Amino acid sequence: MNLARLIAWRYLRRPTDALVSAVGLVSIFGLVIGVMALVISMALMTGYRGDLQRKLLGGNAEVYVYSVGGPITNTSSVLKILRETPGVAEASPVVFKIALVTTEANATGAEVTLKGIDPARAKTSPMLARVVGPAGTLHGVALGKYMAKRLGVTQGSSISVTVPSDRQGSFMPQSSSFVVTNVFDTGFYEYDARWLFIDLREAERLTGMEGSANLIEVKLLPGTAIDDAVRDIDNRTSHHYAVSDWRDLNRQLFSMLKLQQIVLFIVIGLIVFVSTFNIVSTLIMTVHEKRKEIGILTSMGAEQHLVARIFVWYGSMVGFAGTAAGIGLGTLICWVMTRFKLLSFPPEIAEVYYVSSIPFVTRWMDLAIIAAFSLLVSFAATIVPSLRAAKLNPVEALRHE
Repeated sequence: MNLARLIAWRYLRRPTDALVSAVGLVSIFGLVIGVMALVISMALMTGYRGDLQRKLLGGNAEVYVYSVGGPITNTSSVLKILRETPGVAEASPVVFKIALVTTEANATGAEVTLKGIDPARAKTSPMLARVVGPAGTLHGVALGKYMAKRLGVTQGSSISVTVPSDRQGSFMPQSSSFVVTNVFDTGFYEYDARWLFIDLREAERLTGMEGSANLIEVKLLPGTAIDDAVRDIDNRTSHHYAVSDWRDLNRQLFSMLKLQQIVLFIVIGLIVFVSTFNIVSTLIMTVHEKRKEIGILTSMGAEQHLVARIFVWYGSMVGFAGTAAGIGLGTLICWVMTRFKLLSFPPEIAEVYYVSSIPFVTRWMDLAIIAAFSLLVSFAATIVPSLRAAKLNPVEALRHE
């Protein structure tokens, strides 16, 4: 039986002074608030980064192959090489173009990013499945809900798409009319507000790039190392094309998010650190309240390290209670926030954060780090009061009792 732990547990359960009891509850409550804030903030940043990455990859690919000097003209031969590369699940040509869209309700038009894709890709991409729609084809155009609202169109409306000409000897822009076949909502603001999707063949015809593509998107098999795949593709194409991956295109964004998460942990971690001063106050008041018991224990032969361990256990129990309650409450709040999508943004805010709503993702690794940090600072807060209790003179402790 651990005598120090048993005595500390009795002190914690049955405080004889109401003020000490109140201060003890406040110390636990302060720690709960700090740990809960840490759990929620880390879950927010983890969920935001993960959701943004998932949506970026959902409608695009891990690796991009493109020609710096212009479009890829020998698309079929490049596709053959890429599809035979180990680790490649699929390679698809894509036509990109900045276009002007006009409608009856919006004669001045709006600038959009036109993307021609193979509709068959929707079978393996949940996000593209939303774009293509239940029909599984793109006999027309698909656009996001924010763009549809800006243009004043709905499913079945007619729009005019104008792109600059790429044909040699022609300087006149090319225009074509399309029917809106799908108004999608992916939750990714970039798609829902700025992108217009059409069938790859229609994009080639409209832009005059028959048999060509701006780039080729390469999806990798699960578990494939991106760096190895990029190097292998570059070698197999004899270094004739530029090869990059999604990390290169978004490195600055995700580096900034990672830095924000670290800074957020430090700043909110200060709340936990400050809350440990309440534990120090609780221990000092408890030492003062229990000086008679400490004197009796010491006079009966209890060594100083036993007295110190009693109050180390006392403070650690307070820290453990606050940490456990904070993690449990924080995890519950994160689940509720995600389940009911309570953190959603209007269009003007979604434009800044790129997503319409953010999930709160709690990872065991994050919870373990938060728990370790909280317990460590709680333990550190017990050292000075415990040493003070251990050095208490039994004669002085019992003189006025």
